[in-house]
Amino acid sequence: MEQELELYVHIPFCAKKCNYCDFLSFPASQKVQQDYVNQLLSEIGNTASICGDYGVRSVFIGGGTPSLLEPQHIRAVMDAIRQGYHLNRDAEITIECNPSSAMRHKFSLYQKAGINRLSIGLQSADNDELRMLGRLHTFEEFLKCYQGARMEGFRNINIDLINCLPMQTLKTWKKTLRTVLMLKPEHVSVYNLIVEEGTPFAGMQQEGLLMLPSEEETLAIDSFTREYMEKMGYQRYEISNYAKPGYACRHNIGYWTEVPYIGFGLGASSFFDKLRWSNTRELSDYMAADFRWEEGFSAVRQEVHALSRKEMIEEFMFLGLRMSEGVSETEFLLRFQRRIDLVYGEQLRKFSELGLLSHEEGRWRFTPRGMDLSNAVLSEFLLEEEV
Repeated sequence: MEQELELYVHIPFCAKKCNYCDFLSFPASQKVQQDYVNQLLSEIGNTASICGDYGVRSVFIGGGTPSLLEPQHIRAVMDAIRQGYHLNRDAEITIECNPSSAMRHKFSLYQKAGINRLSIGLQSADNDELRMLGRLHTFEEFLKCYQGARMEGFRNINIDLINCLPMQTLKTWKKTLRTVLMLKPEHVSVYNLIVEEGTPFAGMQQEGLLMLPSEEETLAIDSFTREYMEKMGYQRYEISNYAKPGYACRHNIGYWTEVPYIGFGLGASSFFDKLRWSNTRELSDYMAADFRWEEGFSAVRQEVHALSRKEMIEEFMFLGLRMSEGVSETEFLLRFQRRIDLVYGEQLRKFSELGLLSHEEGRWRFTPRGMDLSNAVLSEFLLEEEV
């Protein structure tokens, strides 16, 4: 039986940086885009030799804005993957789309390339909020994009949303969520806004111009999201992700359950053969690499390291607790030859007493309130020394 593998392809181009965005993305000419895709095809093709024993269960084309590329470039990427890798017949293949660049004719060509899942970045159904975020599309343009995807036959669509925005209230968030769920997408990702260093929002915050919801308002927004999504038939399978039964994102679940993955392109991360690495974030360095030779990969791959036992334990907890099913005491024991309570007894007791963790049938899980406060909780599962 083949081992499972996931592939990620990073397209760093976008029309304009949004006010909240710290992703590796930037505008570029058609010539730069074409040259980048050619280099991407070289990296994909010349990496294939180490993946002969793996069956690819998912491909995720992310960014940036992959839908900004001409669809023939996406087709070329998928052709290179099919030529070099064992792509499972039922593989989940996702592309991220921006409503301002995902035209209906592109959806038809995506399907011909084998893409079977779309992730559309809406962020808000309120046009004032979209302008404040720096998005280039309106809600009406999103509707046209979404309807076009449905008319071209896509039956597995995710919609990305961001809440706890500046000046946002529970009332305006309720309107966004209710409007989006009327469209009946198969999957919805809901992220709390995080003000990242170096973004326009960070500058506004430093000047006291960013009026974010209070902690109480944030908890009310999160509580409504959780309850309304459940009422409408969506299962919360991870902190920020909700899906109709059978539509949880296979690619993301792979990340959280430590399925090996290889990332192609600028800044892409990988976890393969017990090693982690990230590609360079410098476009000139990436474009200069010759992937026909090992030296080309060495010049691009950075921070290559094997995880220590301590790091493996921490990741097991961080990633496992993000999932609604939590972490298994038995799996922890089998993997690390230590009982989980002998490593994390203090943390488990503390957060159980606070009502943030639950323990049943040999598994530790976040409670709904624990999910909402997960960032603060997970930070306490860092270990001070090797175990």
